[in-house]
Amino acid sequence: MKIRKVLFLSLTLLAMLPASADEALKKRFRDEELVDILKSEGYSATKILKKGAIQVKVNGTSFLLFNNPDGDLQTAYALSGVKLGYDDINEWNRTKRLSRAYLDKEMDPVLESDLLANGGLTPRHVSEFFNVFKDSADAFKRFVIAHDAS
Repeated sequence: MKIRKVLFLSLTLLAMLPASADEALKKRFRDEELVDILKSEGYSATKILKKGAIQVKVNGTSFLLFNNPDGDLQTAYALSGVKLGYDDINEWNRTKRLSRAYLDKEMDPVLESDLLANGGLTPRHVSEFFNVFKDSADAFKRFVIAHDAS
């Protein structure tokens, strides 16, 4: 009976370990590592704008990835030339998950999302985070166009 418990506990602990060395949890990634991760996912138009700020272009659309000193990541996508009201932004925030929208100082709609690093990050966390944000930004763009009051 004890052998079964030990075997079960050992297998459970092994299942919790990362699948490979690439999947080891990190407290933070360097900007260059983030660029490499995104490029390996097919986002070839990725470059460091300045320390902590990475631009990713996808089909002519620019996204920003901020690499904060504490290891947290933040993505941002902004539109201009459209007019949206606070009621529309509130509707987005009330009905959508995984991102938040606001109107910036110029009243342009902005979409952001955060990935906290306090539990550790892997390259897969980063790529999935960006993929989900890109999909959210595509939906946000359609939402903004449908609600544009200009």
